[in-house]
Amino acid sequence: MQRISLFFQPVPFLPLEKGLELIYTGCMVADNQTRQEGMLEELARKNRELECLFAISSAIEKRGAGFDEIIQDIAKAIPQAFPYRTGIRITLYGRAYVSEGFEPTPWVLGLELSAHCHAIGTLEVHALEDRTFHPDEHRLLNVIAGRIGRVYARRLAEEQLRESENRYRSLFENTRDAIYITTRDGIIIDANQATEELFGYSRDEIIGMDVVRLYEQPQDRETFQKIIESCGAVQDYVVRLIKKNGSRMFCLYTFSVRKNEEGEIIGYQGIIRDITEKRRMESERDQLIAELQEALENIRTLKGLIPICASCKKIRDDQGFWNQLEIYIEQHSDAVFSHGLCPECQKKFLEGE
Repeated sequence: MQRISLFFQPVPFLPLEKGLELIYTGCMVADNQTRQEGMLEELARKNRELECLFAISSAIEKRGAGFDEIIQDIAKAIPQAFPYRTGIRITLYGRAYVSEGFEPTPWVLGLELSAHCHAIGTLEVHALEDRTFHPDEHRLLNVIAGRIGRVYARRLAEEQLRESENRYRSLFENTRDAIYITTRDGIIIDANQATEELFGYSRDEIIGMDVVRLYEQPQDRETFQKIIESCGAVQDYVVRLIKKNGSRMFCLYTFSVRKNEEGEIIGYQGIIRDITEKRRMESERDQLIAELQEALENIRTLKGLIPICASCKKIRDDQGFWNQLEIYIEQHSDAVFSHGLCPECQKKFLEGE
């Protein structure tokens, strides 16, 4: 039988403190490795979030992009924020915007979208496998939902502004009153068709013109400027203007100042209404009233005490002259006498013959 010899290498004995130190060191190394792995994972997550948010910001700020295109690009950008496969569906007022290859799954994280405190739709993230969503992913989706809400609010504001501008432009162009806009130093920067017709200038002529040329007296422009800047607006302000052909006009200004975002006055805008014909008619009316009052005064003199001769029936006027009755009445009224004989006088006249 073969003899087998066993030899044991003696193991040096370690003191208790040294052993504990080695154990602690090993734990520290393992803990540091774990923390490093956690930090790397966290950095990877943050990097994905930043890339996703950058893609969303680029989509929102894309020049010339419409609302539908922006929302669709946001839906395409969101999946890159996740380390696993996902599908995105954004629903706004019944219209869905989905990421490429979207499929609804049971593992979904959904958020409500709102703008101006009103619900406008939903944001859904569908995991393609059974997953538990990380709290950071939930916070990221809240940020994205907020941006979508602001994009929608901006779109709504732009539509309202565009509608308001269209209404203003329609009113500006179609009103029969002349409307123009000037800078503070008096350069006309916009005018409607009625302004061109009122002054007789073409659009090319009137845009860029110094408004002083429209005033009959240039100093009237300075007076108007002082008044409107002190009051902020004027209504039915009478001013004398002049047409291209030299015709003078009486006009009414209803104007207000234009200000920039800092509240500084940058110009004026308003309506000009020609009242020349109205002024003429008022003048004729006043003249007619004066004539009627004078006639009324003359008629009233016939109702007063009239000195008349008891024999010849002549009347003494204010100068002391005696006039025949019919002459006096004709001078103090619009009556005209025609002469003839009444039946009794006619009979007397015939009998006398």
